[in-house]
Amino acid sequence: MHLQFGWRGTAVAIVVVMSFGLVGVRPAHAQSGLEDVVGTISAVVAAQLPANPDLWVAYTPVTTPERCTAGDPACTDATITTMTSRFDALAPTCHHSAAFSLLYLRVTELYRTLAGTPGFFTAPQAVNHEDAVFADLYFGAYDDWHTGHPQAVPPIWRLAFAAADARQETGTGDALLGMIAHILRDLPYALWRISLGLRSDHEQVNTMLRMAYTSVVTELARRFDPTMAAGTVVPGTGTLVVDAIAIWREQGWQRAVDLVNATDQQQWDAVALRIERDAWTTGLELYLAAKYPLQAMTVVRDTYCATHWNS
Repeated sequence: MHLQFGWRGTAVAIVVVMSFGLVGVRPAHAQSGLEDVVGTISAVVAAQLPANPDLWVAYTPVTTPERCTAGDPACTDATITTMTSRFDALAPTCHHSAAFSLLYLRVTELYRTLAGTPGFFTAPQAVNHEDAVFADLYFGAYDDWHTGHPQAVPPIWRLAFAAADARQETGTGDALLGMIAHILRDLPYALWRISLGLRSDHEQVNTMLRMAYTSVVTELARRFDPTMAAGTVVPGTGTLVVDAIAIWREQGWQRAVDLVNATDQQQWDAVALRIERDAWTTGLELYLAAKYPLQAMTVVRDTYCATHWNS
């Protein structure tokens, strides 16, 4: 069993396993393992979710990883090497996970430069520590999903990975769904693991992300999906993507504070459940708003990508 280390490092599982109906079909009268965490999913919404039975299995959280406690810049170099290898495997197939993979790689490359720029971060070693833990949360979820361990994958990451596997989302949808999963779900745990770090450095990351956004989206549009060039607003909302990212990161910070301040296991579990549910709710809204009206519409994106992915 995989466990999440909670309050004072105690290993706990925040949900239990429950059986459910036919494979690939949302149970009509019994709650699924997924719904134990995110709440009841209506039949109308369930019918629009990826037709992947792994989405519905019970969730057993994994331990928040630990790496780079001394904050050596070499940790970020290693992370970039891993990200590059993973992206290089995705890009030639035009897999829809390549959009978030490239976005995350380019942001981390910029981070490596800025972390080495005197004065940009007050405590760069702490941010290097956070960067390593943060990346490992994504790597772990991705690997668990793609090696047949869906029970270890957080609900929002399941949705992101299943949607990408099924090629259901626009390029903007895939990129933003990954961001929502990584920021709203993973960030609180990464910040908790490093005991928060400096608030000023957290806000500097927002500055960095604004610096990176235009160039990254331009590259994504050129190589994978030209419609991404117009993706300045979060689908289904009137909020600019750069503003939404700052909002999500503020929420991630506040949930991390709640984790740090938990005085017993019950409080920890309540915060953990809220993190999973808030990430799922926000991600589900984005998923539905950015989903292709007709599945066949992915052909346009995929055909374009086949001749431009390496441009």
